[in-house]
Parts: sequence; structure tokens; C-alpha cells
Amino acid sequence: MNMRMDPLHVKTPPSQGQESGLLRVVLATQSSAHAFWLASALGDAAQVVPAPLDAAQLQPLLVASGLGAVVVDFSAPSTEAAAMVVAEVRRQWPGVALLGAGSPADPASMLAALRSGVVEFVDWQASAAEAGSTLKRQLLARPALAAVNESDDSHFILPLLGARVGMGVTTLATHLAVMLQQMQAHDAQQANHPKAQRKFGLHQPSQSHEHHAALLDLGLPARDGLLYLGVSGSFSFADAVHNLRRLDATLLDSVLDQHASGATTLAWPADLSKLREVSPASATSVMQTLKPLFKAQVVDLGGLGQVDFVVPVLREASRAWVVCDQSMGGIVSTAQMLKELESKGVDRSMLKLVINRFNAQAGLPAKELALRLGLELMHVVPDRATALLNAASCGQLLSETMRGDLFVTSIRNMSRGLLGSPLKDEVASSGVLSQWAKRLRRGA
Repeated sequence: MNMRMDPLHVKTPPSQGQESGLLRVVLATQSSAHAFWLASALGDAAQVVPAPLDAAQLQPLLVASGLGAVVVDFSAPSTEAAAMVVAEVRRQWPGVALLGAGSPADPASMLAALRSGVVEFVDWQASAAEAGSTLKRQLLARPALAAVNESDDSHFILPLLGARVGMGVTTLATHLAVMLQQMQAHDAQQANHPKAQRKFGLHQPSQSHEHHAALLDLGLPARDGLLYLGVSGSFSFADAVHNLRRLDATLLDSVLDQHASGATTLAWPADLSKLREVSPASATSVMQTLKPLFKAQVVDLGGLGQVDFVVPVLREASRAWVVCDQSMGGIVSTAQMLKELESKGVDRSMLKLVINRFNAQAGLPAKELALRLGLELMHVVPDRATALLNAASCGQLLSETMRGDLFVTSIRNMSRGLLGSPLKDEVASSGVLSQWAKRLRRGA
């Protein structure tokens, strides 16, 4: 029998819990008595949020911030329903810490919990201290991970959004990931060998074998980023979802492809039918797992019109860049995408505008375009289509062939800004852009 269980009746109100920084333990159960008992066992260590034994109704609780663990009650007569919930949560949210609960007096429920693959088992007949200790072992690891995932700005996820195919998002993403890798490798070498006064240059070999930056090539057309970087991508993003618990530095070295700069790549599988195996929650779980391993994850979401997939990714990031050009189709599509994101609860203030392929002699001025879209203007990237095409035809990035090009300068400034040491402010009033615009007006 379903019942209504309000978290207010179990612990402090959700707003209070969030303000005090408490982790949440979601308890999927049909027993209010078990919810009260677990809240007593945890005390002030976490907030217990009871929920029905239904994976669909659990979803809003699992994607919200502050989740510590999920406990599923296998007590009879709900043993079978509990097993189904665990299976669905493991499939949709593979990174969630799942615990089972039941009584050794009911061996069938305990066996079902263990067979489902839960990491711990809570005994309803144990003392509150024992149950609290069992759960706290799982919760203790969470703040350590959160220290990297939430507080450490030096490890970041940067989604690049493009409302339609052809906005140049992949070109930006590939150049940005490689530049971030090279800059951080160079900075690491300078820190380790301060007397080695080697000038930073993109033609130098990689100066560090450490993983610094990753390109998550999740836009459309699929796997274009791999083509630009000249890597095969045999280990796909779907493979990462299936091997989430094995994603560590050793696996990265052995199976993930790297560009010559050292930037790591992870893309959609070549067989796009496998995309059905990747849920939004599982995608964000991969990013969470990779976050301690990379200082920067550049996520190419250009042309990916599935807002339901994009929104959870945005929740994992503190910021995102919306890439738009001056074309009428691009502007209209971007405005529509922004409305859809807002309808899903995305705060527009976290979205910054990057105007790509900007031509000062055509289309809307940069500031006016930003005003119409209602976004803060972050960067303006000049139109260098011919130079980019020439470099790609040689199987190289433009930063590898013309490191003084205005496009490359833009990418370099973006990267320095992301790393916390901007070289120049490159919005529409910037010196580089102003000089470039004046040259265009003079017909230079």
C-alpha cells in the first residue's frame, strides 16, 4: 500500500538541511517506521528523505544536489519491488551509492538485497549505533569527492552548447581542449623546473605526461571531434558508462585515446544505436567520476537538441558557454533553446555567450546580439573559416599551423581565463578584437 511520507515528519525541512550542508539519504520504503528509525540512527549526520519504491518517483531526488546514498528497503512483502528499483537505479544512475535494508530474520529479503549488488546492508533489527556506522562509512567518502567536484574550481566541467549543427562548436571545443592541456602541461613544467625559461609554444612537444584536459565529444554530427584530432576513439562514452566503477588513471592510460598534445578524448560510439544505453544520469556520473582525474573537461554538446540530456550536464557545471553565430537561423535557434532550458529550471545567469565566426562588417554587432539573447557576452571569436579549413585539410588544428592567428589568440585567451590567469579581456571592447575590427573596416 502506498503511503505519503513528508520529509518534514522525518527530519528538518529540506531548506534547513540544505542551508546546514547536510547530505541527503534517500530511503525507498513502504514503512514510515523504518524511515523514523533510520533518521534516529543517523542523527545530525544526514537528512533522511523517504520515498516510494518506484524508480520514476525517485528520479527528482537522485538528480538533486547533496545526495549521499540511497537505501532500498527489501522487507517483505516488497522484496521483488525493491530488487526492481535497485536494478533500475543501477542502470540509470550507476554512480549512486546503493544500500539494501532488511532483517536477517527474513533471509529471502536479505539474499535478494545482496544479489542485487548493493554495497552495504542495513539491519533493521540492529542497534541505531550499528546502522548509523554502516551508513556513515558510505557518507564519509562523499565530502572528500565533493571537495573536488564542488569546491575546487581548478577542476571544472565546461559544456559548450550549440542550438543547431554547423555553429562551429566542435572546432572551438577541440582547439580549447588541446590548448588547456598544453597550457597546464607547460605551467606544470615551469612549476617543477622554474629555471627552465622555455617560451610557451604550440609546436613544442608535450612537456608533461599528466592528464590535464579531456574532450568529451558528445555533439552532432557524432565523433567529428575525433576526426579533427586524428584519433580513433575505440573506447567510447557508452563503454565508460558500462565501466564506471573502473574509471581511474590506470584505465585512462590503457584504453582512452589521446591527441599528440596529451589531451584525452571520449566520444559517442561509432554504432549510434548504443546511445540508447546512455541515460542523462549515467552521462553525468561519468563526468563526476572523471572530474578528480582531469582539471578540465570540455564537453561538446553542439547540435544536440535533446534538452533533457543537456540539463543534467549543466547541473554538474558551474558555468556553460552558449555558442552562436550572426546568422538568422543561429540566433532564432539559440533563442528557442534558451527558452527550453529555462522551462527546465536552468538559471540563465550560468550561461555565457560566445559569438563564433564574427564578422564586424556583417550581421548584428556583438553587444546587440548578446542583448537580444539576454546573455552576458563572454568571448567574440573572429571568422577564420578559410584558415581553419586549410589546417584541417592538412590533418592539423589551426593552433598547430598558425599559432599567431587571431582565432588561436582567442582560444589562448579563453584558456587562460578558464585557468584563472587571463591574458586579455576578449569581449567586444578588447584590444585584440578592436584592432581586428579596425583592420577589416580599412579593408586590410
